[in-house]
Amino acid sequence: MKNLKKTFRLSCWLLICLLVFSLTESKAQVKKMSAKDLTEASTTVLYGNCKKIKCEWNESRSAIFTYITIAPEGYIKGSLGSEVIVAVPGGRVDDILYEVSETPVFMEGEDAVVFIWTNPKGKNLVTGGYQGKMKIEKDTKTGKRFVTDPDIDSETGTVNMISGQIKQAEKIGLEDFVIKLRGYQKN
Repeated sequence: MKNLKKTFRLSCWLLICLLVFSLTESKAQVKKMSAKDLTEASTTVLYGNCKKIKCEWNESRSAIFTYITIAPEGYIKGSLGSEVIVAVPGGRVDDILYEVSETPVFMEGEDAVVFIWTNPKGKNLVTGGYQGKMKIEKDTKTGKRFVTDPDIDSETGTVNMISGQIKQAEKIGLEDFVIKLRGYQKN
């Protein structure tokens, strides 16, 4: 009986330790990609409006995916038609939240530049995790649309070791950014 109680206590402690350590945040690592890297790794690059967001279980009910329907305003590379559905791992179905770190977050109604790769099964996914979606912002005074240049680190204000030069984080006009990305296809 003493051994049974001792085994039970030890099992409880192990279970508690497993639960505590499994709940700690894990840090996923995503390879830092420049705009050129993202463009080259993508089968399609577009800019457009996020029209609809829907979360669903996969076929085996082992994971939840968020499906974003995008109405492209323009294509920079490739073409997927007048409506594109992009899958992002994670989401909420009923009261179950399935979180995946380093994935982009989309909001209905927002405009974005999206870098997409199509996997062998035909599913459209975002290239480079969170880096593959860049929100298009609009200047309320001028109406000009812009994105933050991904080659410049917006937190530190320095270039991400791509050119090695120190530079302030800057916004780049959407039209100029599109031209920049199209230029990467010619190399």
